[in-house]
Amino acid sequence: DSPPSKPPYAPRHMLAGHEDDKGNFVSGFFDKGTFKEYLAGWGKSVVVGRAKLGGIPMGVIAVETRLSQRIIPADPANPDSR
Repeated sequence: DSPPSKPPYAPRHMLAGHEDDKGNFVSGFFDKGTFKEYLAGWGKSVVVGRAKLGGIPMGVIAVETRLSQRIIPADPANPDSR
């Protein structure tokens, strides 16, 4: 049982795993060492790559939600509602 985290998370760490502060490897969703990101410099808010899950090759698309925040006023046509 793993409840979703409330704060924004790092999708690259979630997919590939990472080392924590103590140097221990925290596993990600895919097999260790198999995640390869493509187009990293092109789309900053989208993570695209390939990885293996149980030895099976897969395509990966994840959204980076920590990069942007959008506030929409109640009525965009009415400046007083901002």
